[in-house]
Amino acid sequence: MMDKEISADVIKKRKIKSAIKYIVIVAACILLFVVFKALISPSIDGARIRTAIAERGAIEGTITASGVVVPEFEQVIISPLQSKIDSIFHKAGDQIRIGEPILKLNNEFTLNALEQLKDEYQLQKNKKTQLQLAMERTLIDLNTQLQIMDLQVQSFASKLEAQEKIYNLGGGTKTNFEQAQLNLQIATLERQQLEDRIENQKKSLKADLTELDLQLRIQKNRINELERQLELAKAKAVRNGVITWVNDNIGANVNQGEIIARIADLEKFKVESKISDIHAPKLIVGNPVKARINDIDLTGVISSIKPTIENGIINFIVELDDKTNELLRSNLRVDVFVITSTKTDVIRVANGPYINGSGRQEIFVVQGDIAVRRTVMVGDTNFDWVEIESGIEEGEEIIITSMEDHIHQTEVKIKRKK
Repeated sequence: MMDKEISADVIKKRKIKSAIKYIVIVAACILLFVVFKALISPSIDGARIRTAIAERGAIEGTITASGVVVPEFEQVIISPLQSKIDSIFHKAGDQIRIGEPILKLNNEFTLNALEQLKDEYQLQKNKKTQLQLAMERTLIDLNTQLQIMDLQVQSFASKLEAQEKIYNLGGGTKTNFEQAQLNLQIATLERQQLEDRIENQKKSLKADLTELDLQLRIQKNRINELERQLELAKAKAVRNGVITWVNDNIGANVNQGEIIARIADLEKFKVESKISDIHAPKLIVGNPVKARINDIDLTGVISSIKPTIENGIINFIVELDDKTNELLRSNLRVDVFVITSTKTDVIRVANGPYINGSGRQEIFVVQGDIAVRRTVMVGDTNFDWVEIESGIEEGEEIIITSMEDHIHQTEVKIKRKK
């Protein structure tokens, strides 16, 4: 039996069917490849990343410290003496004017001691006056004796001169001449002795007066100190302010040097700051500073640096340009940025967790739906900006979210919602 001949149409249909089959298989393979590649390729959800555009501008190199806003002025009132509280005139929170007393300390014992010192001081002054009068009388007597002695010397000198003339003329004896010489010598020595005595009396008076003056000064200093303590015991405000604390326990004993009240000027403030001592070389009095409060920067300078380091911490004071800014509140904690350098016209990118320090860094640049890893050199940084010295051009988009989980990958696909 002869095979039946297949028509050309049938053959053509079979070829088309076979071609379609191969096309479907190839398309399926391509689809499987694409799906597989999508499954194994690294990706990141675009909604979970933040990006920033590299721009050209200025950057300030800063080091970050912590700070607390405190009153620029605070008067700490301490008890100047061992005493007890007799009465309270103002309580904590009260406004107080300069010169107003806050409380009253018992000062009876100190007043008695002051009166005793004043009496002793007056006795010492009287003693000095009496000494001066006595020594003046003594010196007057001695000077009178000296004048008499001068007359005696003059008389003996005249007698010697007369005896010498008589003796030379042969009318007198040698004995009388020698006696006249001896009398003059004795009178001269006695005069010199008296003159020395007068000088010694003057020196003695000066020494005694110096000693008494010293005693008087010591006594006066004690009186002044007690008067100062009594004045301080009035616990007066030295300027206008608000009482932030007062020991209002009437009748309580207080020790000398114990704090009894605090007054603060709550209109002007400063910032007490601290930072690790590793930054010590960069801290200089006069350094510009920014104190950040609610994303607002208040400028100022470092006014003083505490010379001692405690537990690896350096303390310093920031004097604000606007000390009365409405944002300032006592005990408010703030971030303090000490400016150590300033650069202009650099490539900068917003700061974020994608940067860890300075120098060579790996970051990701957005190119369409792909994040491409790139090596850059980071320069100065501050809380807001990062300087990119090389590796990034102005206008490029950088991922500023942490990419630590993908840092070993050269590319990461960005999945975006359509």
